[in-house]
Amino acid sequence: HKILRPFMIRRLKVDVAKDLPPKIQRYLYVGMSEMQRYLYKNILMREADVFAGLAGGTKTKMSNIVMQLRKVAAHPYLFPGVEDRNLDPMGEHVIENCGKMVLLDKLMKKLKRSGHRVLIFSLMTRVLDILEDYCTIRGFKHCRIDGSTDGDERQEMIDEYNKEGSEKFVFLLSTRAGGLGINLYVCRCFSLSLP
Repeated sequence: HKILRPFMIRRLKVDVAKDLPPKIQRYLYVGMSEMQRYLYKNILMREADVFAGLAGGTKTKMSNIVMQLRKVAAHPYLFPGVEDRNLDPMGEHVIENCGKMVLLDKLMKKLKRSGHRVLIFSLMTRVLDILEDYCTIRGFKHCRIDGSTDGDERQEMIDEYNKEGSEKFVFLLSTRAGGLGINLYVCRCFSLSLP
């Protein structure tokens, strides 16, 4: 860092965009839906021997279990066969079967009414698929960027979201894509991060 410092210009957001409001972080805790609790308990009971230390390769198995539990917390439909295919794929069950989605739905309606715009980051692109369905269900105009979005399309979406008077309410980003030098500047913007 000492060697490179004279050759690099480092600008902070506060030095460049002086009209940005201060960042405020709030953590909202929410319970799981009945379906999520069932899946969560099922995974824990199925892997009880790992927790008892009886299984070989415990560290790897524990890692896999934690990932499965994270998926349950993100949305139960990340597991194949969980979603009832007899129901409308764009029905309310997409929201009601996930505690985070119930809270997100309440937040989004409030933010829309108050004139905010929203960025939602997620580590899992499959969560972004579900969030796209949610936006369609609620009629929210949105953009999405993930690792499969090419450079031209990426820039078009950023420009469309940032343009004056844009109707795009939600911008969905994978966490990886969000770290690739994307500059989104929107007044009254609300950012959410989901697993």
